[in-house]
Order: sequence, then structure tokens, then C-alpha cells
Amino acid sequence: MAKIEITLDTIIQKKTDVLTSDLDGEKVMMSIEKGEYYGLGKTGTFIWDNIESPIKIKALIEMITENYNIDENKCFADIAPFIMDLIEKELVVVTY
Repeated sequence: MAKIEITLDTIIQKKTDVLTSDLDGEKVMMSIEKGEYYGLGKTGTFIWDNIESPIKIKALIEMITENYNIDENKCFADIAPFIMDLIEKELVVVTY
């Protein structure tokens, strides 16, 4: 898989073949394709819940900064590695 660079204009969407369940306000997920389980914290759950449809990273950051007391640049720096991890684990797709 070629390395993808995440920018504010990158558009992501969660894959449809990932099973999810809520557990005390956080998500537990299973990739059917890989047969692996993943857990998300509160911010990861917020992101997951808001990428049902294709969304630009910029719009996602705006949603996060409206709900959490965080600067947009810091937010991008914090979520970019998380989003890359979701992409590498094939839980999220990048659409152009």
C-alpha cells in the first residue's frame, strides 16, 4: 500500500464491512476482512461516528473543535496519526 499523506482536503469514510458495538460510550470494532478487534476512546469514537459519509478532514476538525476545547492545528496534529492508523488497518478508505 502506498503511503498516503493526510491533508485538510483529504476525504475519508469508514468501510462498510466493519462491525461496531458501543461499550460505555466508546466503540469496539471488528474488521470482518481481517478478523481483528479494535477499541476506540472517546475522541476516536466521535471521529468514527462522524465518518459514515465521506467527509473532508477540515470539516471533521471543525466538528471536533466545536465539541472539545482544542486548537485546530493541535487537533489536526493529534488526529492525523489516528486517521493514518485507521487507513493502514483498512478500517477507513480515502476517497478523492
